[in-house]
Parts: sequence; C-alpha cells; structure tokens
Amino acid sequence: MANAAYTEDQVRDLARTKLHLEETESAQAGVGQLTSFNQLGFRGVKDRPDGWYLPNETHYPALILEVKGSNIKLGEKEREELQKNIRIVQTRYKHVVGLLYNGYELEVYKDGELVEGENELMDKEHYLGLFSTNRINKMLIYSLTHSINDTLHFDFLIKNLYHRMIFTACALVAKRYGAVLVKGMSFRLFTTAIRETLESSLSEDLAKNQKLQILIDVFSEIKLNTQCKQDAINQFIEDVSKISDNINSDFWNGEDVMAIFFNEFNRYKAKSESGQVFTPDHITSFMYQITDTTKQDTVLDAACGSGAFLVKAMCNMIKEAGGVRTQEAREIAQTQLYGIEFDREIFALACANMLIHKDGKTNLEHMDSRSVDAGWWMRDKPITRVLMNPPFENKYGCLDIVENVLFNVPAGTVCAFILPDNKLEKARGRVRRWMQFHRLTKIIKLPKEIFSGVTTSIFMFTVGTPQRKQEIFTCYMAEDGLETIKNQGRHDIRGRWEAIEQQWVDIVRKQAGSDTIKWISPDEHLSYQEDIEVPMPTRADFMKRTLAYALFKQEIEEQEFFENAKDHMLYGTPLAEEYEPFFESVKENEIPLNTEHWKSFRIGGKEGLFTIAKGSRLTKADQRDGRINYVGASAFNNGITNHIGNDDQLCQAGTISVCYNGSIGEAFYQDEPYWATDDVNVLMPKFQITPHIAIFIATVIKNESVKYAFNNKWTKELMEQSEIVLPAKADGTPDFEFMEHYIQSLPYSRFF
Repeated sequence: MANAAYTEDQVRDLARTKLHLEETESAQAGVGQLTSFNQLGFRGVKDRPDGWYLPNETHYPALILEVKGSNIKLGEKEREELQKNIRIVQTRYKHVVGLLYNGYELEVYKDGELVEGENELMDKEHYLGLFSTNRINKMLIYSLTHSINDTLHFDFLIKNLYHRMIFTACALVAKRYGAVLVKGMSFRLFTTAIRETLESSLSEDLAKNQKLQILIDVFSEIKLNTQCKQDAINQFIEDVSKISDNINSDFWNGEDVMAIFFNEFNRYKAKSESGQVFTPDHITSFMYQITDTTKQDTVLDAACGSGAFLVKAMCNMIKEAGGVRTQEAREIAQTQLYGIEFDREIFALACANMLIHKDGKTNLEHMDSRSVDAGWWMRDKPITRVLMNPPFENKYGCLDIVENVLFNVPAGTVCAFILPDNKLEKARGRVRRWMQFHRLTKIIKLPKEIFSGVTTSIFMFTVGTPQRKQEIFTCYMAEDGLETIKNQGRHDIRGRWEAIEQQWVDIVRKQAGSDTIKWISPDEHLSYQEDIEVPMPTRADFMKRTLAYALFKQEIEEQEFFENAKDHMLYGTPLAEEYEPFFESVKENEIPLNTEHWKSFRIGGKEGLFTIAKGSRLTKADQRDGRINYVGASAFNNGITNHIGNDDQLCQAGTISVCYNGSIGEAFYQDEPYWATDDVNVLMPKFQITPHIAIFIATVIKNESVKYAFNNKWTKELMEQSEIVLPAKADGTPDFEFMEHYIQSLPYSRFF
C-alpha cells in the first residue's frame, strides 16, 4: 500500500506534535514560516526556520527543524539548507541538533554530523539527549582542582580551604548565569562581575528565602590579594571555564561534577581546618538506588554539607522525568528537595552548588538539625526519603540529628544514614527506644577505605514501624573497585564501580546473593558482625609477653632495651650491663604448644573466668604525688603511666588490667594494688591465679583484640560477652597447670 502524501504544512504540524515543540518559560519553541531568526534573537538574519527549540540557557543544546513535503526526496539541496540553519544557531549555542524530515524520511545531525540509525521521529528530549552520553573527564577535574587550589592559595592568598571552595563555586555560579569572565580582566572587574551576577541570580529567590543572602555575605567576607598578578587571574578564569563546561555538558548524564570537585578539593585541607567530610559521588549514587528513590519522592538531607545527596537525587529524578526542560523537572527542583546545614560557610557552599545547577536552592535552610525548630520545619514537609551523612563526632550531635529526623519526618519514610559502624552499638539504650517506633531494616557495611580513619555502614530505617524483634538484614560490600593514586586520592581508574554498584544494589534489594549476608537480632547487635579470624597464640607471642613482664619486674625501660638490643645485633654495639643476663644462653625445657584441643571460655559474666570492673577517671589536676602505680592506656611498662598518692579507689593485686581505649587489648598482670583509669577494664579472677598463668591469659587476650579498634572499643559490656580460647582438661575445664608450666619453661620467666 502506498504511503499517504503530506504537504509541507502537514509535515510541519506532524513534527510539532511528535517533537513537542511548545513554548515554555525556559525555552523558545515552535514551528512556522513566518518567524525569522532575527525575531528569535539572531540579529540581522532574515532566514526563517521550519521549527526550533532554543533554550534560554545557551549551554544547553538547541534544536532546529527543516521540513519538506513527502513528495520531495531528501537530497543535497535540502541538507545544505538545514546545515546553513545549523551554522546560524551555532553562533549562539555550543551544541545544535538538526532534523531534516519529510513525513517518512528522517535525517538527524549532531553539530552538523549525520547520526546513524535514526529512522523514526521522536520527542525532542531524545535528540537533545544525544549530547548527554559522554563520560566526564574525571582526570581533567582532578588536575583542574589542583590548579585552582594552588592559584587561590598562593596567588590570591586565600588561606582558608572552604573560602577557596566557596570562591570557586561563586565563580562557577557567575559562569552559569552568563557573567563575562575572560582573560585580561582586571582584578576589580573580575570580582565585581562575580558578585553582581550572584546578586542578580538570587534576587527572586531572596524573596522566598532570606537565608540565601548568606552566600553573598560569605563571598564578600573572603579576604583576597588585590595585587594578584594578571597571569593568576587568567589561569583561574581558564580553569573555572573548563570546570563549567564539564558541569553543563555532562551533569545530567548522572555524574555530579561538583561532588567530584568538592571531594577532590577537600583533600587539600589542613588538620586545623573544619572536619567537614564530603560523601564520595559513587556512594551518593549507591544510596539513591538502594533506597529505591524515584522521581515521585521528596528527599531530605538534614546535614546536607555541599548538597551532594540533593544534587544526586535531583539529577536522577530529572533524568527519569525526561530531562531538565520538562515541567516535571521544574516541579522536582522546586518542591521535592530539602536540605538543612548548620555550618554557615558550608551552607553557603550548598547554596552555590544548587545555584550552579540552577534549582532547589530555595529549599535549603541554615539551622541546627538538632533543634526543635528544625523538627517543626521537617514536619511541615512531605518527605518520603532521607539520604544523609551526618557529622560523626558526638560534639556535633550525630545521634541527636538522627533522632530528630526519625521523629519528625512522616510515617513510612525510608531513611538512610551513613554512620560509624558501632555508633548505634554504643548507644544501645537510646536506639532501643527509637525501635519502639521505628524499624532498623538494613545495615550495609561499606569498604574500609571510604572515609579515612573510620569504618562506616549505611543504616536504613523505616519510620513509624516498630521493630518488634524483627531481625535486621546486614551485608558487607568490602570492595568498591576504586584504587588509591599517590597524591590524588581514590579513583575508579579501571572502571569497575558500575558493575560492582549494580551487583550490590541487587543484593540489597533481593536480600540474597552474597555470602557476607547475616541476619542479626536487634537484641544482640546493632552493627554488621564481621567474621574476623583470631590467630592462635604462638610461642613467639608468649615469649614477647613474658619478656615484657620480665623487663618490668627488673625495672628496665622496654623501649631503651629494644633499641640497645637492635644496635647490638645489627651493628655490634656493646650491650648495656644490666641487659646482658637476658642474652645469656639458658637450657630450655621446651613444652610443645598444641592448640588443637583448646576450648572457648567466657571472659566475664556469670559463667566467665573473671569478674570485670571498669577503672575510675582521675584527672591530672587531681593526682597527688606518691608511689602507687597508675595504669592507663599504654602498651609499655606494664601499662603504668604514672605514680600517684591517691589510694581511695584502688584495684586489688593479682588482677589483669586490659586497655579497651587507645592501646586496645594490651593486657598486663598487676601484682600490686593500683589505680586503673577509665580506659582500663580490670579482670578479677574467680580462680587461683599466679604471674605465670596471668601472663599466659594476657597473651591470649591480646590476640583476641584484633576484633576491636578505636571506633569499636572493647568495652566492659562487650568484654563480658567475649570468649577466649585456652588449654582445656578432659573434663572441659581450663588447664591452668599447663599454662603455669608453659610460661615457666620460657627463658625470660626466671626474671619474674
């Protein structure tokens, strides 16, 4: 059957319907032969396009349409007419899609180059999306960040890292809103252009949210070197322009250029600067997916930092809605993204980040997320998802923030918080009160390298659903595929993250597919329980612990002894006279150390080997001079850090002190009454103990401590539940006689 014939006007109307070329507040769009390019803003150009889509923001791609009646076969004459119109539009727009269409035949040109495989006319968003398929050049972002940081630090003399970040972000806002920043500008003209663009871009939004004025105020407070050399100004403008191009060309493909930029910038902070930690971009993406967040959700981050979670959510939701130019995208940005940030300068950074992406800024609030006011503010919002990485330190009220969120967002809200692994374990009573109203559903332990110095997990809650003994799904994503590059941080240099992310999204959704999965009872644990293999003690372990106690009994400084011994063995330096007996040859009566039939014994509790007490705090100011051993968080000198005269809360002799904070697991036999600090657990034996038995058990305890760390302290409560493996008799009781004889057989025991 022959195709129906269409006139040129009919083809034009058909194209308008299929492409959805309707005028919007963000773009000029339409079809017809009466409107000239001159009327569309291309001064002096009288040619008339058949159809057009021209965004107000010229960094977005434009679309130009050339139509013919269906009786005209598309040929060189028609193509040249379209190419001429593409060149006209390219005088203002970096990217242009050209469509040549006769009702049946279609040719698509991306910046003048034919795109293969395009045979059917589709919605304009499909063609505009042709420019969103490139991956951003992350290595370029890293090098630009380094260059910008150095320029601002050493040439502009901006000493504060966050001021450098804010200054850069404000320059990017200025670029985003059309400020002319070109090489050769004077310092005064350059900074004035940024400030004036900030003020004009915020003018409407200030009427809705006066706190946005903070961004302008913070920018004005940044101290600069007004005598900065022109070369430095030119370098900064060039670097910022390149960053801006990356944001505008690739952001909506799903990668938050600013999150990458901020995280990279944050590596240059000094120890004295703020403890703000930005969430890595790949983790914000992962959390968006495992919470099943969609364009229908309203997202809150009540400790939003630079806005990484909000921007990631905005990016993904708008992609799902069909792109930034849709009405649904505008509604998402204006009504479905909410953030709170307490730090004034970081709030300014968040405002700038949202401004760079031109949306969501009016829903940022500068307030304390722990406050009653913040609670009421949250209650007033239709939140359905919470994505957060609150500050970890207690001084910033980490759990206060989490609690305020849980008790003020609507029932049914899914909340995901990044927290230190054992943050909830340490506040079990408080968390159990939460669980009367809210359910902890999942714990996903993250790779150890994500945040320097602390291991973390994602804790997912469902608000308004009590726990009621329901078990918690837990798993451990041990690897994210990123690798550390010297002086450049962690990067996905092998492109492994995408596959790893999808694998773990499936595991979390299906709650199956990984041998790391554990279902835990909330009455027993509130963290992922990693299987850590405790090494069985060796002869060398017992020798080391025996020598340490022997040196202590002989009043020999352990560190000096080992330094002298090392020099003696390596360089032939003479031994100190008092050390010589330790190197005398002694005939050993070696006893085999067969651990095959050792058994587990509880350390504390009703059935345990010891009664456990916690030491007492004693400030330096309250310490009196004396001869009483003061045992603290030390790995040396039998744990003794001072001698005091305070004798009102002494621990009895014949006990074992175990450090649970600081030098975790360092265990020492104490043969005199002593004062134990509150960093120490005191193990009082329920059996007849000797120095030799104590040294044996202390060695085993030290090996067990591999399960614990600074953020997972071996507290009294955990120690009472812990077990250690010891020699056992046939009847299953500890073989203390073997322990005694074994330590006696070691050469250093003669110095006890």
